[in-house]
Amino acid sequence: MEREIKFKMESLMRLIIVLHVLLILSNGLLAVNSPFLTYTISGKNEWKITQDAYVVSEVLFKDLDLYYPDDIFIWENKMYIADSGNARIVVFDMITREATYVGDMSLFQPTGVFVDDDYIYVADPGTSEIVIFDKSGNEVKRIGRPTNPLFGETANFKPKKLVVDKRGNFYIVSEGTFEGIIQLDQNGEFLGYFGANTVGITFLDKFIDIFYTKEQKEKFLNRIPKPYTNITIDSKGLIYTVTQKERGNAIKKHNTIGLNILPASKERRMIDEPNFIDIAVDNNGRMFALTETGLIYEYDSEGNLLVSFGGRAIATERNGLFTVASAITVDADGKVYVLDRERGLVHVFNPTQYIQTLHKALELYSQGKYLESKGLWKELMIYDGYSKIAHYGLGKAYFQEGNYRAAADEFKKAYAKRDYSDAYWEIRNEFLQKNAGIILLGFILFIALLVALDELSKRGLIKKRLKISSKLLNDIIYIKNILRHPLDTFYYIQRRKHGSVLSATIIYVIFFLVIQFDYFGRSFIFNLNVHDRSVGFVLLASAAPTMLWVFANYLVSSINDGRGTLRDIYIFTAYSFAPYILFQPFVILLTYILTYNEAFIVSFVSMILITWSAVLLFTGVKEIHDYGVLDTIKSILLTLVWIFVIILVYSIVYMLWDQLAQTIYAIVQEVLYRARK
Repeated sequence: MEREIKFKMESLMRLIIVLHVLLILSNGLLAVNSPFLTYTISGKNEWKITQDAYVVSEVLFKDLDLYYPDDIFIWENKMYIADSGNARIVVFDMITREATYVGDMSLFQPTGVFVDDDYIYVADPGTSEIVIFDKSGNEVKRIGRPTNPLFGETANFKPKKLVVDKRGNFYIVSEGTFEGIIQLDQNGEFLGYFGANTVGITFLDKFIDIFYTKEQKEKFLNRIPKPYTNITIDSKGLIYTVTQKERGNAIKKHNTIGLNILPASKERRMIDEPNFIDIAVDNNGRMFALTETGLIYEYDSEGNLLVSFGGRAIATERNGLFTVASAITVDADGKVYVLDRERGLVHVFNPTQYIQTLHKALELYSQGKYLESKGLWKELMIYDGYSKIAHYGLGKAYFQEGNYRAAADEFKKAYAKRDYSDAYWEIRNEFLQKNAGIILLGFILFIALLVALDELSKRGLIKKRLKISSKLLNDIIYIKNILRHPLDTFYYIQRRKHGSVLSATIIYVIFFLVIQFDYFGRSFIFNLNVHDRSVGFVLLASAAPTMLWVFANYLVSSINDGRGTLRDIYIFTAYSFAPYILFQPFVILLTYILTYNEAFIVSFVSMILITWSAVLLFTGVKEIHDYGVLDTIKSILLTLVWIFVIILVYSIVYMLWDQLAQTIYAIVQEVLYRARK
């Protein structure tokens, strides 16, 4: 009986797997016939083609003659469109499929529309007013420019987009207003500016601040925040904005005091682009951002990119591709509606099984039900093995069930260093608990061995030092002497008793290898995100400044009566890197033992080694050239200036030479063209 039940269960599982494969293959066929591709982000933030997340179900208003429509809004099975060119609001009943019109005799250039239970709110920059209608289409009220002196006499008030919160307060995106979102109460009284964009300060701005006069600053500096492009509000009352020509911070989710609560740090900032023109938010807080070229980016509530799809229709008109996209919205069923301003159409996108599964997994994840979401994340892996968020969600599920090794593997694929570190800490803790006795015994034996060797050496039973006959090998090993006796080392280098060009060259090679090891050999937790860097790039970035230092310091010392020769500078510079060369490999190996919470140890020790090397370099300049402290500082500063000048001259010559080569090539092409004629 048990065998029969087991056989039936196995047969059922096989049937489920076959149906699943057929479903995936059918999705693959949809992807082939789709006019656009769908992309997702891998753990290393690389774009990967994935299954179709949305497919076009229909295109609306081919016979409605919309003329340059600018905005779209859905409320209770009705679609509201700001038909800007026709100066009206189109109200489309999504059940009866009938269209009515609002404000066609009172609006001038409506570009924004918002609807609640009672009213239809329209932003009309043509009249510089907010126009309010009831649900029957009757005009109720107009709100013009605020009269409050705090608003400012010269401030712009040309409402382009708007939202209204549950208290009746208006949040208005005004054309050319860089102070932020204009906030008015339900009577039109000015409440203040909400959540202004910040202005980034570049190195050039800081330089101008220091050296330029007030008049020059006013002429060259343009520290005006970028105005917002569009705005929306979610069911909880949180305000969302998009800003064009802003990368890494184009989308903002504002709290009640206007601060952005989406990740904006360099390490965690959102994947976006500077071409967003509109944003929509569904009931679960997922964000849909639209570019003018028709690309749609879907994010979860925390700003993690889920998928990107859509695009621009270039040669032919195809459903799902846009000429000039202008607005986006989403309904309660997860359907996405995108307005094509140029063609006057609305494209309707239906969610596929793939994105619906992802949404279900995210809902469980947001509720902290990691184990319940495990099956859904595994199902998503069948659709797409690259998805960063799927690997992360599965890692959370494994972590919650105590499978830390599997969790660490998934977090690594998602490039989630902090979560990987937490899983690794559990693995390390488990290992230490199981092997604490062996580790302690090994440590005791190691100490005992050192004590025994020291005792044997004191009794003369073993020799303390091995004599090495090779001068080259002696010169290389002599690098350790600089750690305890730097002054003696530089003295013997200058007297040519130790060190040679060949030994220094070998030390340089070892130094550059340690840099490569430091750059590429750290553990996953401490690596430097180097997947976009090559060995050649790192070698050039380390070797070029080093050699420029040697050459520039020789030029400076020749002018300032330095006693050191080019040979001396070449050799002592190599020996100055001794702390970094000898100890940094152990720091790198330490990264395979420590966790993220212990990162300060790696940073602190590395900084000590770099500082130690810098002190030795300073001492070397002083001793080799026989300078005082002030002259040494002067020599180092002049050397850095010379390095900058050499790089600048090289850049200018390179650009001129490149321009010359292009000019010669163009002349040759012209001559050949005329010769053929």
